[in-house]
Amino acid sequence: MAEGLKWMQCPVCKESIYWEVPKDELKKVKRFPVPVVVKHKDHYLICYLDSHHQLADTEVAIVGVEGKSEK
Repeated sequence: MAEGLKWMQCPVCKESIYWEVPKDELKKVKRFPVPVVVKHKDHYLICYLDSHHQLADTEVAIVGVEGKSEK
């Protein structure tokens, strides 16, 4: 499994961004590819990771709304 920081070119602003894979959360995943939401400046990216925690695909979130859940 790939560990540590991931990097990619942001499809919105073309800057190189570095982000960390939430390894503890990915241990619970049973089905891949799994979406990981990455906030970069004023926009959000949805990065899909495969079963080896490698970047499989990326898309730009057109609208982002953050919600909170109850415990």
